[in-house]
Amino acid sequence: MKPRLVVIGGLPPPLHGVTISTSLVLANPDLAEAFVVRHVDLSDGRDAQNIGRLDVQNVWIGLRSLLDLARQLRGPRGVVYLPLSQGLLAVLRDSLYVRLAAARGWKVAAHLRGSEFRGFYDAQSRVARWWIRGTLRRVSSMAVMGSRLHWIFAGLIAEERITVVVNGTPDLRLDTGERHGETGLYLSNLRRRKGVVEALEAAIMVLRERPTARFIFAGSPESPQLDRQMRDMAADFGDRIEFRGPVSGQSKSDVLAQAGYLLFPPAEPEGHPRVVLEALAAGLPVVTTDRGAIAETVIDGASGFVLDDPVPSQLAERILTLLGEPGLRDRMSRAARRRYESQYTQEHTDRQLARWLSDLAAQ
Repeated sequence: MKPRLVVIGGLPPPLHGVTISTSLVLANPDLAEAFVVRHVDLSDGRDAQNIGRLDVQNVWIGLRSLLDLARQLRGPRGVVYLPLSQGLLAVLRDSLYVRLAAARGWKVAAHLRGSEFRGFYDAQSRVARWWIRGTLRRVSSMAVMGSRLHWIFAGLIAEERITVVVNGTPDLRLDTGERHGETGLYLSNLRRRKGVVEALEAAIMVLRERPTARFIFAGSPESPQLDRQMRDMAADFGDRIEFRGPVSGQSKSDVLAQAGYLLFPPAEPEGHPRVVLEALAAGLPVVTTDRGAIAETVIDGASGFVLDDPVPSQLAERILTLLGEPGLRDRMSRAARRRYESQYTQEHTDRQLARWLSDLAAQ
């Protein structure tokens, strides 16, 4: 008889890393073969600005999901899987899931898909830290996004209970349209923490040196004020800087197929950004920064350039190097695709996740 697996998490909309990951976990054929899979749904349906807020709907979702989990835990014991949050209200909610499952004798597998947890923990009150430590002691196994991220749980979880399970991404349906090697693509929500302002400043520097270059910024701005600021900054460059708005599905594949490289220089902590994996799948060199597991994913000098910080002049320098050396860009493009095929296909991640949870269930 197959062991039971209860997956806790929300589904899109909104589209962001954790909801996409939950949908991929539930679609994992290796998990379906190994487990009887059930879902405790945290879906909100509102935009990302409501994540972590204390409001009536979020409280109701939390209470409803806790009752659903209690119902799902009846019968033979198995494994509860959940993405670990990184904000106080959401972590307190998650702690109730963890403690309930552990009290019922279930194994608990938590997956940290970011890298801000330690900073969050250190900033909490003594009482909150005590509660979080007690919750983490009840976690059977914790997965992080890269080997460089084990430090997040130093002193909180025994090293032998920490493992690495990376993100993967489905292969892209790229059209046969012409790739424009001088087109740089920024593909993410237009947020300051994602380095979008520094990316735009770098784009302007590049255009002053190389007028034939072009940039596409595809994503939803975090505020009307930032949207106006960026459009004002780009006003002198006409259609050489295009703000395309959010893209998904085939539209995303199309823009990845047409670009020459990805420009994504996050300023604040990241986990394992899917946009980086999508760029590798599309064979795009990546100009980025060392945040989260990015430096383990993009090999500096081989499949792109990884900077310590999003310094616009340094970003522009790397971009101009790519544009000035087509042979280098082609080599990096091939290396990016090989990197994806060897490490970050969805099939690879599905097997890795299923192996981790199956081993835990067997203990």
